[in-house]
Amino acid sequence: MQLVIFFISMRDFLGAFVSVFFAIAFWACSDSSVGAADEDSRTGIFIDARDSQSYKIIEIGGQVWMAQNLNYFDASDSLYKRTSCYNDSAEYCEKQGRLYAWNVAMVACPQGWKIPSKADFDNLIETVGGFDFAADSLMSLDFVSEIGGGYHFLEYYNYFDEYAYFWTTDEVRVNYARTVMLEKDCSSVSYDETYEEFALSVRCVRK
Repeated sequence: MQLVIFFISMRDFLGAFVSVFFAIAFWACSDSSVGAADEDSRTGIFIDARDSQSYKIIEIGGQVWMAQNLNYFDASDSLYKRTSCYNDSAEYCEKQGRLYAWNVAMVACPQGWKIPSKADFDNLIETVGGFDFAADSLMSLDFVSEIGGGYHFLEYYNYFDEYAYFWTTDEVRVNYARTVMLEKDCSSVSYDETYEEFALSVRCVRK
């Protein structure tokens, strides 16, 4: 299995001439109703009291996960200016949720839920059979209905129909955090480290 690394360099044109590198690392891969008040539920629907949006939930490996990407926005909080819908179009938020910079993602989940750590994702992936076939397994469980979401950085939106990226709580070095990546038509799941100013998808897991 060969490790392939791509570097995407983007110049911040605000006058500093600073280049930021976003490393996408992935393993070469084979082709291949419950109300929100019921906190004991393990599958069904969770309704976010903040905006009444509903999310499918599923239990895997003893943890309850949202089986859809978060799509929460608070217009009264300036922090949420660092979030977006892909291509600035609400229809993409309806399809794959909102994209969040890392520091916003850390506070975006509803009460009783949290951003998963790498350890949480490790447990999820190991439960469904390991990294090599985790994407296939998660899709078969409807944890992921289709791979996509892409990212936003500066004025760039990319890979909506090709990649899904999820933040974790784990910082790996200054301004970089651990992320989880799924690629369309790829059976495996991999970890990456991503510049925290990128806006990526968010999954929440119950505390």
